[in-house]
Amino acid sequence: MPEFEWDENKNNANQKKHKIAFEDAIDVFNDESRIPYASDKKGETRYLTIGKAFEAIISVVYTTRELIVRIISARRSSKEERKAYLINKLNKPENDES
Repeated sequence: MPEFEWDENKNNANQKKHKIAFEDAIDVFNDESRIPYASDKKGETRYLTIGKAFEAIISVVYTTRELIVRIISARRSSKEERKAYLINKLNKPENDES
């Protein structure tokens, strides 16, 4: 598993707004069925990953800096994101290692 970091003030604000701690959100990276997306924002690649963490489907926004994953936000996935995740999971072959 990669190394993680975040701004603690941002983590506290995220917990108040979305009820998800970054410490818990990193569990999404253990989900082999997660769906990653990438986009560029102000010259930096940002990722949105949809996956399961503690039996909930969540969306985590992060960036990478060298070999460290920096969490930016975590929230419950939208209806459309949950649907995309479930379709992806159902269509994934059982023995698929990717």
